[in-house]
Amino acid sequence: MRKPSLLMVLLVWLNMCVCCTRSQPAVEYPPIDQLLIDESPFPQGWDASEPDMDFPPLAPWSSGRREIEYIDRIYYTPSERGGRAFIRIQRFGNSEAAAEEYAHKADIAFRETEWNMPWTVPTDLRFKSAVADQYRYSCSMEGAGGLGRPTCAYIAQYGVYALEFYIDFYDTGVITYTDLLPVFQAIDERMALALDSK
Repeated sequence: MRKPSLLMVLLVWLNMCVCCTRSQPAVEYPPIDQLLIDESPFPQGWDASEPDMDFPPLAPWSSGRREIEYIDRIYYTPSERGGRAFIRIQRFGNSEAAAEEYAHKADIAFRETEWNMPWTVPTDLRFKSAVADQYRYSCSMEGAGGLGRPTCAYIAQYGVYALEFYIDFYDTGVITYTDLLPVFQAIDERMALALDSK
């Protein structure tokens, strides 16, 4: 009599576990365009393009790319002498895939070539992310001889998101390394929205 009772309890418990597992709601993320910063953290006179969502942002890619959705935006000064920046945010199906993408992007972004100086963190740009799982930022001089110009990159992983931000300084009178701190902080604050929504 005891064996059937134990078997019945075990079956009921297993059924409850299966039901609980099936009924967990899927994680909902905010619309990805809400994670983009606008031009307000940049110095006065900068503009932002419309978000680039030309490709289906919600459809999984069937090629080698594994993101579920992504979005791009360009930031620029009306004068060609000022500067130009680019941001891309990608959402993946899990944090492991986002971590792999982060490692891949960091490898590419901070690669040293014959056309750039070593990547370093400027003394007047000290940033610490409050929410990123992992991140790296550095700057370099790109270009040969007198044509060289400062360029900086910020690569980060925020949970299931991989983020890349690049900026070229055409005129350090229009934007400086110090001006990047509010930009990095604004990116971090916007990405915190995605993490808080889980």
